[in-house]
Amino acid sequence: MINRFPWSSSVYFCHLLIISIVIFHTSSDAKIAPKCRDTDMNCAVWVASNSSDCENVELVSSHCLRTCQSCGEPIDPKYDVKLLPPKLKSIAWMVGRWRSEFGGKAFFPTIPKFTYGEQVDITIADNAEDARTPLLNYTAFAWDINMPDGDPTEIHSENGYIAIDYDKEQEKEYVSLNTAMSNDGKNQEISEALKHKIPPESTFYIVGFMTIEEGESGPNQVKFRLQRIGRISFSHDSAVRIMFREWTLLDENRLEARLLMTTTITRRLMEHTAVIYKKIYP
Repeated sequence: MINRFPWSSSVYFCHLLIISIVIFHTSSDAKIAPKCRDTDMNCAVWVASNSSDCENVELVSSHCLRTCQSCGEPIDPKYDVKLLPPKLKSIAWMVGRWRSEFGGKAFFPTIPKFTYGEQVDITIADNAEDARTPLLNYTAFAWDINMPDGDPTEIHSENGYIAIDYDKEQEKEYVSLNTAMSNDGKNQEISEALKHKIPPESTFYIVGFMTIEEGESGPNQVKFRLQRIGRISFSHDSAVRIMFREWTLLDENRLEARLLMTTTITRRLMEHTAVIYKKIYP
């Protein structure tokens, strides 16, 4: 058969070639295009210590795209570590919204084991720049993952503040955490304890408590020790005698929290809760 349009096959081939090249370049660009995220766990402290490093230091500019705000939406000032007062810069890694959908584990000899979800928000206080003791705001909300879909059922919440101080004599930096715990009476540990005929006062998260915790600041980690505990007059007395709370930044996206304690029942230090959060903002 004679091809009456000898040029048609050549044109068709050229079109295919052009389309293939466009697709190849588009897919290649998609693969090499940087995501708007940090790729180093030290970014928050680097940028908080010297925000100009975002433009002047290649290590920072290439690994800290999100914290430097080189891409993506502007960061809410409450989470912008560039705005941290000097006293708080060493704990810039704490700032963010951290969440675990169902990764929280609670275990202790006096309670049945259970799993929970939790979200933690650590933000820069509105008056942090002007205050004599600048603060970070701290909130935590834990929920029962076994409840039907809808509004999460609270099992525990905390609100408080984080401050930092430098001891010149010992040449050490100390971090303090002051919290007030929820007192809505919907505490899973208490309800579970009652089901198993365990005295509620043997549980830790008893309603209406306030704590003062302090610890040394280290690179991407802090270990708090309970200094004082207070309670409202109509709450059960606490069985807790010693308590440690550890926060460790595992990488640029994950924060691990562990809580260990000694009570009048156990009389030895034991792990009570453990959870690994994922950073969801910024």
